[in-house]
Amino acid sequence: MYVAIATAMIGAIMFGIDCGNFGSVQGFPSFQEEWCEGNYGDSASCAQGVDGAAVNDKWLQDFVMVASVLLFVGAAVGSLVLAPSIADGYGRRPCIFIGAAVCFAGCLLTSYLAFSSIFVFFMGRFVTGFGIGVCTFALPLYNSEVSAPSIRGTTGALFQVNVVLGQLVAAIVTFLCHDWRVGMMLPGIAAVAVAGGVWLTPESPRYIMLKRGFKEGAEALAQVRQGGVDEEAKQVMQQLEEEASAGQVGWLDLARIPSLRTRVLIACWLQVAQQFTGINMLIMYSNTVFTEMGFSDPFAPNMAFTGVQIVGMIVGLVLLDSSRGGRFPQLVGVTLFICPMLFLMGASVQFGWSTSLELVFLCLFALAWQMAWGMIPWVYPSELFTMAERERCTSLAVFMQYASNAVLMIVVPHVQSAFGFAGMLYFFGAFNILNLGFVVTCIKETKGVPLEDIPKLFGASEDVKLSKTSPETASDHEVNV
Repeated sequence: MYVAIATAMIGAIMFGIDCGNFGSVQGFPSFQEEWCEGNYGDSASCAQGVDGAAVNDKWLQDFVMVASVLLFVGAAVGSLVLAPSIADGYGRRPCIFIGAAVCFAGCLLTSYLAFSSIFVFFMGRFVTGFGIGVCTFALPLYNSEVSAPSIRGTTGALFQVNVVLGQLVAAIVTFLCHDWRVGMMLPGIAAVAVAGGVWLTPESPRYIMLKRGFKEGAEALAQVRQGGVDEEAKQVMQQLEEEASAGQVGWLDLARIPSLRTRVLIACWLQVAQQFTGINMLIMYSNTVFTEMGFSDPFAPNMAFTGVQIVGMIVGLVLLDSSRGGRFPQLVGVTLFICPMLFLMGASVQFGWSTSLELVFLCLFALAWQMAWGMIPWVYPSELFTMAERERCTSLAVFMQYASNAVLMIVVPHVQSAFGFAGMLYFFGAFNILNLGFVVTCIKETKGVPLEDIPKLFGASEDVKLSKTSPETASDHEVNV
């Protein structure tokens, strides 16, 4: 079981590395010489410093932005188009393996097989993202299905912790080795570990029980448990039978049923809101951000920025199900805190305050952000839906996670070009005011509420009444109930 969990955690690190490595690599002199000089500017406009590549709009918008967008477009396509069919038709392990292998191939295309071709590099970014999308669709699913019930919630939350840890690994390695090809290959190295490690563990017992029956599923469960597994195997089988009897709501039902429509909108907007808090802009463009702030060497501020995120995530995990925390209070409290931090950062940049003070504001922002926005947008949607609703609703939410990230990568360079770095920080500060209104209006506390009762918080009982009076078929009644 722990080998299986470790494989999932390495997959999370792989995703984190892929989010963090490009932000560092894009500032390497060798990378700028390879891709910027002669394509998007001369030696002066492609150099390091506040007068070079960091303010070269052609470089930032036509190359850096496109390369960033393609990663998340690929992930969105992979997670929605290919991953569900592989995970359901062939198993969780083949899905993880294929995703990791595709990610490795994409990393090769952006590093040692790029051959100075911008088209090949861009194709590699899309392929890398596609593999990430396929892999990260199956990894949390596999993790939840092999983990013992007593640690399932903890290991699920640790997935986000390891994403941040992957960003820290990317920051350290890119500091120690300034070879841009090694930096772009880093996620591929983690992908090799995932692709190999997944075959050292058994297939998901739940998947085997669904496809091959109770006996083989119980045998697989015994491989990841100590002692007898009869009782747990019976519970898994009972849940599978309940899911089969519940069926799945149709895509049109997501818009037609009032309570379900509300919960889908909340789950999807949480993903959009998470991206537009501003954190991913600071991660993906970290080298440019710290250069704009006046740091000659981005490594030290990047390490501080990433390190405090891990601390914030641990604090958030401790609070999430405690008497002092919860989904609603943590989202409200953190959003109230990060809004002024962004405005203070913007004012510091605009009026030339101390760069050390800017870094303090940035680290406080990152510390607080991970206490709520880092984990809750992943946890909360998984609590909102019944078994009949979960498959389509959560896949749509995951798609929105990657799609909104791609939109963010397009928006950021244009906002920065039009209003400057300070204006961009003001933009995200303003968006967090919108996020605060959304949280106060739409988020209901689910801490300690049984899963089967959570849909009722959003009026699901009224949907049952509507279904009984609407002119639908009997099977439609059953699905709605």
